[in-house]
Amino acid sequence: MTFRFEEEDYRTTYVLEDFYFTNPFSEEEFLVISFRDQDDAERRFSFILNFDRTQRSLPNTPKLSKVESAIIKNFVKDMPDELLVLFKQRAAEAKAYGEKNPMSYLEFTPDRYVNYIEMHPSNKETIKFTYAEDKYFAEDSYNTDPREKNRDLKLAFYRMDLNDSGEPPVFEYTYYFEEKLRAEEDARLDPVHNDMIMAMNAALPDLYDILKKRYRTAKDVGEKLMQSSPSKIVHVDEKAESGQVLN
Repeated sequence: MTFRFEEEDYRTTYVLEDFYFTNPFSEEEFLVISFRDQDDAERRFSFILNFDRTQRSLPNTPKLSKVESAIIKNFVKDMPDELLVLFKQRAAEAKAYGEKNPMSYLEFTPDRYVNYIEMHPSNKETIKFTYAEDKYFAEDSYNTDPREKNRDLKLAFYRMDLNDSGEPPVFEYTYYFEEKLRAEEDARLDPVHNDMIMAMNAALPDLYDILKKRYRTAKDVGEKLMQSSPSKIVHVDEKAESGQVLN
């Protein structure tokens, strides 16, 4: 899509480039729009367009001129509904792409434990069990740094019938592959939480093998992330852990 703007007396032809989150777990309701000069690829100005028809500045980019700010303000105000619908459709398509291609949004961050489901969003195998007639599940996270031989992972336990996606875990637990360290960790747990660990182990007798395989997979992912990175990365939310967007 190309545009010329009254604020510049229609002198310049701009190509609209739109960028989206590919992380299927992202709840962000916005995209990044960049107007690129058709005749000068180095000249552009960008902003964040929220799906509620508001806009804001893009962090870590040059300050907009008065003319550029006016162009953005009027573009958003006069934007046809059909164009906003198109942007929302593309946002959904970007997340569908990310579900099949997690390397498009994953970033290598040393010492950070990454949820396994983020690395493999299409994975259907869950760690679930029953304790005291209540159903629970555990989310497993791994240090992806292949240089770290940490031999552990983090488990966060939740009730299966979550009423709020933001509800904190029942408790968190470090699972060590070395049996001695695992026993020491178990000894520090509250009795109820210890019983839950035992219930999980009873429900999943091959849990050690499952987690060991995922641990190795996480290290392989980290190795790939160290060697390469997505071709287009724009950090648009300083609070977000992962802020990649896909054109």
